[in-house]
Formats: sequence, C-alpha cells, structure tokens
Amino acid sequence: MNLPRWLLGVLLGRRLPRTSGTIEVAGLRQGIRIGRDAWGIPHIEAKNESDGWFGLGFCHGQDRAFQLESLLRVCRGTFAEILGPRAVPVDRLSRRIGFHHSAKKQWPVLSNSAREILMAYSAGVTMGITRGSTRKAHEFALLGCEPTPWEGVDILAFVKLMSFTLASNWDAELNRLRMLTADGPEAVRALDPLAHPDLQISAGSAIERLEADLQAFSHAMPLGAASNNWVIAGNRTRSGRPLLANDPHLFPALPSQWYLAHVRTPEFEVAGVTMVGSPAFAAGHNGFAAWGATAGMVDQVDLFLEEIGPDEKSLRRGKDFAPCEVRMEAIVVKGGETVHEPVLETPRGPIITPIFAGEGPHLSFRAVWLDPLPVRGLLEAHKSRSFEQFRDCFREWPVLPLNFVYADVTGKIGWQLTGQAPKRKRGWGTLPQPGWDPDCGWEKDLVPFEQMPHGEDGHSGYFATANNPPPAGSGDGYVGVDFLDPYRAHSIRLALDERRDWDVESCQKLHLNVNSLTWSEIRSVVLSIPVGSEETRLGINLLRDWDGRVSADSPAAAVFEFFVAEMLLRMTKAKAPNSYCWALGEKACNPGLNLFNSRRLQHLVRQLNDQPSGWFARSWIEEMADALTAAVRKLRERFGPSPGDWPWGRVRKLRLRNPILQDVPILKWIFNEGPIAWGGDADTIGQAAVVWLDPTADTDCIAGTRMVVDVGNWSASRFVLVGGQSSNPLSPHFLDMFPLWQRGDGVPIAWTEEEVRAAVREEMELRVGV
Repeated sequence: MNLPRWLLGVLLGRRLPRTSGTIEVAGLRQGIRIGRDAWGIPHIEAKNESDGWFGLGFCHGQDRAFQLESLLRVCRGTFAEILGPRAVPVDRLSRRIGFHHSAKKQWPVLSNSAREILMAYSAGVTMGITRGSTRKAHEFALLGCEPTPWEGVDILAFVKLMSFTLASNWDAELNRLRMLTADGPEAVRALDPLAHPDLQISAGSAIERLEADLQAFSHAMPLGAASNNWVIAGNRTRSGRPLLANDPHLFPALPSQWYLAHVRTPEFEVAGVTMVGSPAFAAGHNGFAAWGATAGMVDQVDLFLEEIGPDEKSLRRGKDFAPCEVRMEAIVVKGGETVHEPVLETPRGPIITPIFAGEGPHLSFRAVWLDPLPVRGLLEAHKSRSFEQFRDCFREWPVLPLNFVYADVTGKIGWQLTGQAPKRKRGWGTLPQPGWDPDCGWEKDLVPFEQMPHGEDGHSGYFATANNPPPAGSGDGYVGVDFLDPYRAHSIRLALDERRDWDVESCQKLHLNVNSLTWSEIRSVVLSIPVGSEETRLGINLLRDWDGRVSADSPAAAVFEFFVAEMLLRMTKAKAPNSYCWALGEKACNPGLNLFNSRRLQHLVRQLNDQPSGWFARSWIEEMADALTAAVRKLRERFGPSPGDWPWGRVRKLRLRNPILQDVPILKWIFNEGPIAWGGDADTIGQAAVVWLDPTADTDCIAGTRMVVDVGNWSASRFVLVGGQSSNPLSPHFLDMFPLWQRGDGVPIAWTEEEVRAAVREEMELRVGV
C-alpha cells in the first residue's frame, strides 16, 4: 500500500473521471458514444469526423488533465503563473523561441480540414478536463489553480515544442560551440570529426545564461529521444502476413507521453498510439495499413551567431548595424513581479540568448518548424489506402522529423524518412555560422520531397530504423549528420535475418533484447588487458565469462558499463579538458541527455580498436587497464566487495517520474513510481540510456509504449504503455499496464464491432449541449 497516495485520497478524494452515463457538452455536432475496456482504452464512435477528434480530445482531457495543462503552459510560456519564480526560465525560453507566437502566424496557412481537426480536438480537451469529471484533477487542487481552455493553435504550438525537444541537432551545435571555444578546433575534430570546425570565437556570458535557461526548461520538458521500429514482409513471418513493431523511447515519464485509443467515424477508423496533446496517431493501423515512427533526426534547425548593437534593438549586418523587430513578452509570476522579456527577431529567427549588448556572441534560432508552412502528415495519414498515399501526406510535414515503417493487407512494406529539410548556402549545419555574413543562411526552397530517403519491398524482406543514418543511395537530399550510433538498428537487422517464422510474440521478445553489439566489437581488445591488479583480474574474469547481455541481474554488465563510462571520461578529458562536461552531458552544464553525448559509443569503439597515438601520456592498453581497475574499485566502494553486490539492475535503476512534481517532497511519492531493477543501455534494442558521468543515475530514456501489429489480423496485435492510461494516482489505470510492460507483454485493442462490444466494460454518451 502506498501511504501517501492513500492520504491523498483521504484529503482530496479520488477525483476519477465519469466513464458511464450521459454528459452534455459544447462543441459537438451530433454526439458520441465512448466505451472503455478493462484497461481504460476508449473506443470512440462518432457520426462525423469532427466529433471523432472531439471524442479523442475529451478522453485525453479526462485521463491526462494536468499533463495537458503542463504542456499548454510550456508552449505558451505561462508556467510561472502557477509555479512562481522558479518557472520563469522555462517561460522565458518558451517566449524567446516562440512556440505559441509562431503557431499563431502559421494558423492561417493551414487547410480548412487541418484547422477543423485541431479545433475539434482542442474543444474536446477543454470539455474533457472541465466536464469529464465532477471535480478537477488533484494537481490543480494542490497548486491552487484552474484549468486553461485549449485552442486549436495550442496544438500547433505543442507540435513545435515536440520538434524542439526531440532535437535534431541544435543541442549538438551548442556542445560543439562550447568545445570549440573552450578547447579549440582540434578538440572538436578529435571527438567529433563530422563537425568541420572552422570558427574561432568566444562563447561569452550570453551563452552561459542560455544554458541555465535550457537546464530549467529540460527539467519541466525533458529533452532527447530515441526509438526502434521494424516491419517484416510476409515471406519472413509464420502467418504469411506482414508484422510491424514500434517502441518510441522518451523520458520515463509518469504518466507516459502516450495514450491508446480507437476512433470510428463514417470517414475513417483508426486504432493505436496517440501522443497526448495532439490528435495524431503516431503508430497504429486503420484496418488496411499499419505504421510506426521513430525520431528521424533530420537537421531542421541551425543556430547563428549574432552581434547586438549598443541600443539593444539592432543587429550587425556586414560591417554596419541595422534595426530589427523587437517583440515584448510579459511573463506573469505568481508571488512576484511581472517579467518583461524583449525578444529580437532576426531575418533568420529569434535570438534565444538574453539580450544584453556587449555580452555576446548571441545566438539566433532558425527552424523549419518556426516558419508559417502548411501541415498535413499525421493529420491525414490514418486515411491512407496505399503506400503512395501514405507517403504523399508527408510532402507537407515541416515539423518533427520521423522515420516511418509501413505495411498493408496487400503485403506491401515500406519505409519513409519525413520532416522537411533546409538547403544551406554554406556549411553542414554542425556549428553556428555568423548571421551577419550574407553568404551564410538558408536557401528559399527546402529539400524536395522526392529527394527524401525511402524504400519499399526491400530485398531483405524487412525495414528497420533506430535513429540511425539513412542508407546510402536511399535519397539525394542532405538531411544532416547528427544521427545516433547504429548499434540498435544493426542489432535489429541481425535478429531479423536469423529466422523466417516471426510472429507477434517473437517481436515482443525482440523489444526486450539487451545484447550488446558494442561489447562484441571491443571484447578482444578489452580481454587482452594485462592483469596488473586484483581489481583488473576480477574485472577480466567477469567479462571473459559474460554473454554480452546487459541484463538487470548481471554484475559483468555493470563492470562493462562502468569501464565504458571511465574510458569515455578519460578520452574526452584528454582532448577537451575544459569542456568535457558539456560533451558528456553533465546537467549543470547542459540539458543532460543530448545528441552529442548519447552517440559516444561508436567513437569509443573505433578508438579502442585503432588506438591512435597522441591521446594519452601512456599507452592505450595501460590506460584501459587503469580504467578497468577504477571501474571495479568504484563498484566495490559504492555497492559492496563482491560481484554478487553489483547486478546492473541494482547499480542503475528505472524510476518513472512526473516531470513537474518529481522532486517535490511528499508529492514525489504520490506521482512517481519505482525504482525498479532494469537492464539495457543506450545501444541495446531494449533501450535504457546510461548517464556517462554517473552510470548509477536513473535511466533517462526508455520505451514509453510498445506495439506489434499483425497486419490483417488486427485483434492479434498488442499494445502497452509503461504505466497506464490515467495520470490520476488513485485510478486503477495509473499503473495497471506496468507489469505487462516489464515482462514485454501487451493488450489488444478490439477492432470489429463485435469485439468492441465484448471488450467494453463502461459506456458513456456525449450529447450536444451548450
């Protein structure tokens, strides 16, 4: 029994949503029926398309009220209204980037059908939060605030927020700039040879202040992402039908960022995984086709160096200064004075560093998704009846880049990288360029959709993506260099190659696979380390007998991870002694998990095998021996003298955390869950990223949802969330899927009318009201 949760119920009541009976709500056209199954998954039946999206928004609002409020306030930059001064940095950065500001400019260019979807969903969210329960959610009562009504433009702002937090490389640019200014171009070349460093410039206090704001922002809205997906042709499956699997990786949030649903209207029907805050089904099926997404890592963002004039209202252009637009933002602060934040708009984009003349250099932020461009993509993909039609939806998708795999009942399989990309006048988008130089910047036109990487009916009988670079020859357009290490993608492909009898259960098992390809590539060189101490001998003996699985019960896995962390620290310090903490993601310097530090392993493997001269004062083998000794010594000091004290799941744990309340005394015991023992690392298929500067820290990235679709046999498909459908800690659906998630199991989403009738446990009707 969780005593704090019990006490919450005693003091504030359970505050559960209404899931039966009849409710009259404004915003409907005809009316909706919503049935919920044993897992709280809604089956929404509407008489028109608009009401279908209203129903999805209503269910999101009922089950995820404060999660939606948090997203809305991050997007609008109004968190300080309810959290006080500590939230000012979050609001300040949000206003500078302009999620909501740019969404208002984009709204007029959307199609009528897109605007209708967003308005219907947002109206449903508002009604679900305010009318879907007899009492407002616990968080509102605890913070003494009221829910904020949603508008259609807020969903556009949310998609922009996701485009920022699922960063394609702005964080890597910032890391490289820090390394360049602190340790010089040789440090960047040694640690990241793709960067082409050719600038000499001082970082300055403005960038330091930006990093402080980023740190606060990432606490409220964690940054970074990774994911797996694969699709298998019928000639490799037991049934002869395609299979499609997906497991998006994000911060281990409670509640999950994901929500399961089924919507049926006369115009369309779709079931699967939605992202709370949007009407899009990021993964799922429509009775004909199935799809699943991973972060595509297309480089849609660049940072530019800017020089502000003495009047703080002008920018350097060539040798002169010219006036620019200044947008004033008023941030209301609970218990404090209103903060007036000036935002300078450059021809490239807003300046995101604090505006103080002489404190530069300043950074402006250029993003495809800040431009007023039309959006289709996931707003239409659920209606697709062919791979060509599915692909065509993403001709207009200027927001978060995604890698989609696809399969349909004709046996067709395919893959498409989406997310419109810029054409750069100069450079590769790896480092900030001078904004005052007219030869820098972007061309007017974007990379044509026909040049985006894709494939169909591959000769191997499958497609798989895991945030890896697209294969050579799959597209002609330049989409960036900042992809993650290829180990997860390669592991999936090796596994898929091994058999031709794949089924739902074997795909579910593959989701949990924690075999380390990294270890297989360095095993021989590590085991060649001479035994010079008792700690080294113990480490070598454990690793020699290790099966390479980063499992929760493995002491050898802990030795491996500590050794890797130790070598990464030593290598990075050797070349970047003044900026290694940025390169390895120390949260005091940078927003923790980011694209630069999360892809260090391939570089490490290459260096350990090649052992180039000039890195250390002593030989590589001596450095490795000392690192292994240090790894074993740290495990002994922290966890006990015997390897039996070092299982990886004891050393590094998984904790599900509420991003807003995770550190609040007492409340964290109500809204968090765990810790539990958990295996894996950033490069195993069963992803659970390691914080390299502290490998004992809770993992920051896991599969928040998993899905395996048996194409054509829809009810045999399985879905699961890391917690449950509800954000209410007193709901039976707060954590009911967590045991299933831990063992790799899932639940069906009933599809046919007969199956839905059998699955539904509670039913309610929404009627047209005022």
